Amino acid sequence: MATRIRKNKMDVPLLITTAALVLFGLTAVWATSVADAMLWTDGQEPLRFVVGQLKWLILGLIVAVAVYVIGYRRLARVVPALAIAVLLLLIAVFFFGKSDYGAYRRLELFGFSVQPSEIAKPILILYLARWLSSKRDKLNDIDAALIPFLILVGIYLALILLQPNLSNAIILALVSVTMLYLAGAATRQVLAVIAGGGVLTLVIAMLVPYQRERILGLVRGGESSAAIQNRFLETLTRSAGMFGHGVEKLQQQAELVRGAHMDFIFAFITYGFGVFVALVLLAAFLYFGYRATRIAQHAQSELGMLAAAGIGVWILLQALIHIGVSVGVLPITGLTLPFVSYGGASLLACLMGAGILLSISGDTQRKETKSSAAYAYGGRYRRPRVSSTRRRPGATRQRAR
Repeated sequence: MATRIRKNKMDVPLLITTAALVLFGLTAVWATSVADAMLWTDGQEPLRFVVGQLKWLILGLIVAVAVYVIGYRRLARVVPALAIAVLLLLIAVFFFGKSDYGAYRRLELFGFSVQPSEIAKPILILYLARWLSSKRDKLNDIDAALIPFLILVGIYLALILLQPNLSNAIILALVSVTMLYLAGAATRQVLAVIAGGGVLTLVIAMLVPYQRERILGLVRGGESSAAIQNRFLETLTRSAGMFGHGVEKLQQQAELVRGAHMDFIFAFITYGFGVFVALVLLAAFLYFGYRATRIAQHAQSELGMLAAAGIGVWILLQALIHIGVSVGVLPITGLTLPFVSYGGASLLACLMGAGILLSISGDTQRKETKSSAAYAYGGRYRRPRVSSTRRRPGATRQRAR
């Protein structure tokens, strides 16, 4: 049987976009973290957070390169073990975790402060891509696919919600449901999951006092801490001007808010560097999402398609929510700005996701001629909803023998 080798090139625009976001992030962390660093170290280490981010960046680059060299296919073979390891870390948080304002989200491992809910994002996305691509014609079978899917994702979400960490749980839930839809699940089932999840999220948010305060602070205003923070962030972005107020005034404003270099960094970037830079940053994330979509469309396997789509949705959705908080249209969350905010586990997870995307884009696979169904992209009764407009020989639908 005739064969040929198809070689894809690494997505260089995605690589450049990722590098630009990371490098700009280091600048932004430096500009926004000096006040907190001086407070934490009694004025001894003004670059404490920049140095910490550089350490995580080195580790993240090692992980990204390793993922690219290993390849997403081989990584997918061991991802069940990685998913179990992440699950154990999420459980360990409740016994050995460090408390942040009453929430247990971090573990100290080998001198690094790790947030398992961040590491869970790329691992769970790759695991779901493997799991969904293996179900093929069973996706519309409630007992064989939908219920196991809900149980699988629900276990991770429950552990994250109990920390509590509603914002990361929402991100994972939305990405998971998007992947379920793209894999070919029936629209009515996906809508039912979204409706049920939306009601459950609202109930949980209103039952937890600080989350309820954040929602009401946005809707009603008032003098709660959440409402005051919302107004402050909105004022920062509205008063920025096209080219901002400069680093010195940015740092003065950063002294008024704890964690300016983490959860609210986009608002301070806008204030210091201006609306123009903020729009360029937004465009960079939109372009990242576009490149991820292109990679998904041209992936050599359904596994690659789902993983690329999931990672693209994760990064873009998290960025948009963070930006929405910064401009005062969404309630306060604890979400970082991908690649940019200070946060070692977040940076590591994002770089791992970028490594997986680059691996998918550079995938080389033995392709068989049109007479073979060994590399069929769709299924007889179901085909993924993300597909390229230019069909490859291996992208033909599988035919009955």
